[in-house]
Amino acid sequence: MDSFQAKEVWDAYDCKGKRLNDTLIRGEFIPDGMYHLVAEVVIRHKDGSFLAMQRDFRKKNYGGFWEISAGGAVQKGETALEGAVRELFEETGIACNEFSPIYSICYDDTQSIHCGFVCTVDCNKDTIVFQKGETVDYCWVKTEDIFDFVMKDDYVDCQRARIMPYIYSVADGEKRKINSIIGSVVSVKIDRPLGSVHPKHSDIIYPINYGFAENIFADDGEEQDVYVLGVDKPIQKMIGRVVAVIKRNDDVENKWVVVPCKNINSSVQFGTNVNLNFSKEEIYNTVHFQEQYFDNEIIM
Repeated sequence: MDSFQAKEVWDAYDCKGKRLNDTLIRGEFIPDGMYHLVAEVVIRHKDGSFLAMQRDFRKKNYGGFWEISAGGAVQKGETALEGAVRELFEETGIACNEFSPIYSICYDDTQSIHCGFVCTVDCNKDTIVFQKGETVDYCWVKTEDIFDFVMKDDYVDCQRARIMPYIYSVADGEKRKINSIIGSVVSVKIDRPLGSVHPKHSDIIYPINYGFAENIFADDGEEQDVYVLGVDKPIQKMIGRVVAVIKRNDDVENKWVVVPCKNINSSVQFGTNVNLNFSKEEIYNTVHFQEQYFDNEIIM
């Protein structure tokens, strides 16, 4: 086998997930505007617990750390889903073909698109296997303990940022920790862009973009509502970081405040008046047009 064949080979994609007619090789230069896919799978047992895997201590990045997922780079010729199926079996021994997508996030700094899935299994919890060089231990974490587990110092922090919105959405409402969502990365779809009129109240014109976090559900059963700050023009979609939660004391749902991620290509030109750092007072003044009708507090 020659050196080219021995190396890991990937398909090239643009940041919107469109496959390009180019091949990438692990460890070699990746041209600007090209990205490779990474599949990540959250495993949840039918009893509600989550499978946590410990990374091999010899791994260069996060050796010995834990994460609520199995995954890795998608190989050439595979789709993200096919890569998820393969990685799940290789790292845990679990065979599953029913997956639900929970995020797709494009990173400029690593030139990778992380595609997250969740699968629900009914396997024997004592039959998890390890992949040599990848994993060395596992445990099943109960739903009521998942927040404390994910917030541990030896948890992979970049994976925590991607997975926390999903963990938050499936936990019992009384057990959710609002401040745990701060810093998480979410994909936001805008349904009320800057300058649009409220669908029920014609006197309310949106001074900022307003939408929802895709695939993340709030207590009202709808996708989580989001205020977008740091963008001074109408947009349709954005990858952003949660910087605050507006806790409504007299309503069933809270609102998240999201700003663009510096290290993530959201395929959005943010405009000319970009600010990514906001105080509580600045946030309140910005969302006052709608939040003035509720008893609330801002948690950062």
